[in-house]
This record gives sequence, structure tokens and C-alpha cells, in this order.
Amino acid sequence: MQEKIDKILLFGYKKYGSKIANNLKQNGYFVIVVDNDKDTIDKAIKQGFDAYLIDLENDEDIVNILVKYDFSHIFCAMDKDEENIYITITMRSLQNNIDIVSICESKDSEKKLELAGVKSILNTMEATAQSIYHFLKSPVMIEAIENILYLNSDIDFIELKVPKGSFLDGILVSEINFKKQYNLILMGLVDMEFDNNFIFITKGVNHKIDFGDILLLFGFEHDIEVFKKKLIESIS
Repeated sequence: MQEKIDKILLFGYKKYGSKIANNLKQNGYFVIVVDNDKDTIDKAIKQGFDAYLIDLENDEDIVNILVKYDFSHIFCAMDKDEENIYITITMRSLQNNIDIVSICESKDSEKKLELAGVKSILNTMEATAQSIYHFLKSPVMIEAIENILYLNSDIDFIELKVPKGSFLDGILVSEINFKKQYNLILMGLVDMEFDNNFIFITKGVNHKIDFGDILLLFGFEHDIEVFKKKLIESIS
């Protein structure tokens, strides 16, 4: 008996959608791309996808796609948050029992998507350790996260050893807001006092940072460099 291949309906094939589509395809998923831009659809077709030009405000266009395929998931990866919100509301009214995943770029949009009925939300600037820990149970979700994290060449991970006498030496994780103060995400750390174990910094984890610990930070290259400079300058 032939193994069933999960079919995924992907809205959007630009900044994020194209990367997500190609990664999912490489991992054995059958991806159907829809978009409201003809050039984008032509590009998707040239790259080997079944792709359809649709009017997002025309429910009939969407219904025709839903009838033709039996989708296991729907991804909303349009460039604009308001389009992803609109699609979610539309999909919930047309097919209430399907899992919807959406990207977003703001906390405000995240709340609106939750209210609209999105099962999983991937914030493109806050793919925190909490999110990754939660999504590890779902291969579809983790593939999408990996695409978002590596989408922009200006975004990078860094392993940073805490210098002795720096402003990080001896403080609790809760005492520094990496996102607000430095536009960085602290994913976790390797604690030298606990057999070099890696600790995910998720909500509720308030670990003490000591010199010699290795921090795993995520953010834009410029912000990382600024942070490294301030850390070195703070050594007493």
C-alpha cells in the first residue's frame, strides 16, 4: 500500500513562502502554492510547484482548491500580516477542522491571528526557545521555523562566552531583556557549572549567568556586533 503524502496548501510565495515551500518539498511534503500575484505564481510553477493564481477576496477560488486536494495543513505566508489574518478568517469559515499555521511580524498581529483561529504562529522576529521547544513535536512546524531563522543572510546565531567581570557575569537571566535592550533573542546557554549542559531559556527559566558560560544568541549581525562590543567594554 502506497504511503500517504501530506498535502499542504501554502498561501504566498515571496519573502518567506518560497523558502518554506522548497524546504517542505525537500522533506517529502506535497505543497500547493496559491498567491494573488501572477509573477509570483509563474515563478512557483517554474520551480516545480503546482501553483494557482487566486483572488484572496473570492471564496470560490479558494473552495475550488480545497475540493481538488485533501490538505493536512494550511500555511499562511503572505508578506503582509493583514493578508494572513484575512486568509485565516476565510479558511475558518470554509473548513473549520483543518490546522492552520501562520507567520507574523508583530505582537498585535499575533493576537489577532490567535483570535482568528490559527493553531500555530511563527513570529518572524521572535522565534524564541519557547516556540522551538513547543514545535519540536511537529516536523511540519520545525521545518517552517528553520526556514524563517535562516531566511535572511543578515540574521545569524552566535555562541558567545561570557567574560569574567563583564556585566553578564553573575546576573540572572530575568535581569536583562535581550530583545528590548539589544534586539537579540537568548535561545539558551551552556552552563559550565553543570557538566556543560545546554539549557533552553524558555518562559519561567531564570538561570544565573556566570563567566565561562556560553550563550546562544540569535539576531541581526549588526546587533550582535554592537552587543559584543558593549560586553567587552564592560569588563572591569
